[in-house]
Amino acid sequence: MSEYLYTHDALTVPRGADAGASLELRAATACPPLDVAKFRDDGFLILKDAAASDAIARAAAYVATHEACWSAPSGTRPDDWRMHRDQRLDAPVADGHLPILDLLREPRLAAAIRCLAGAEAHAVSYTQVARRTPAPRKARRRNLPDTSYHIDGEANASGARFPDVFSLLVAVALTPHERPGMGNLTVFPQGHLRDWHQYPDWKLDKALPDIGRPYEVPLGVGDAVLCHPLLPHRGGRNDSESSRDLVFFRVQLAGIDYATPERAAALLADPWAELGVPSSA
Repeated sequence: MSEYLYTHDALTVPRGADAGASLELRAATACPPLDVAKFRDDGFLILKDAAASDAIARAAAYVATHEACWSAPSGTRPDDWRMHRDQRLDAPVADGHLPILDLLREPRLAAAIRCLAGAEAHAVSYTQVARRTPAPRKARRRNLPDTSYHIDGEANASGARFPDVFSLLVAVALTPHERPGMGNLTVFPQGHLRDWHQYPDWKLDKALPDIGRPYEVPLGVGDAVLCHPLLPHRGGRNDSESSRDLVFFRVQLAGIDYATPERAAALLADPWAELGVPSSA
């Protein structure tokens, strides 16, 4: 068990200055070119220039301004900040941090989500600002085991909530990491197509299967990666000299009831039950 707790209250007490602000509706834009076949086969897709430079600058400045108070509470991780719990995108912002949430609403990214998923982004189960600081020199260049991965959701002694309550994992880069070894989000291609019914038990027993070699996703500033909710992944070790900042959104889609037990069973039975992607060409 980690020595740290993830304390949502650390980000919302006091509330952000923009709490209660209403999100502005934005006009829909055309679908950007998307390699849907790659997403179907590998479980992830890179979208270049997903967010404009001014939106990235606002989000990065917001992180720089608030990171000290986010990291201050005792027992919380100093490099993993979570917010926007159960935030509907058509409702007033509940806990501030509007420059962060605005990244998800960038026209090119919003269009990619709509066109890939076949539905509008309706809400986020939560937002995560994840920083990977440079690893100590003595720990660099050590290979992580191929069984070091997870799929989002609760699969520990506190209970099981699996699969997690979102349909698309989206990450936007605030800092460049365009080569391996820079703290890249690391995914296991094609892992989303496996049978994961036993994942909670495997995770508890530390008996995760070897599912092949991982891939470190290279992203420039403003690029995004869109991942299937069942795609195994991990944070990569940062062997560079600079910190890596990514903003993750667990995206919920319009028209899906995430509270029903049947939803989890349906997704495990058919990984395309919630996404507008055909299971074969």
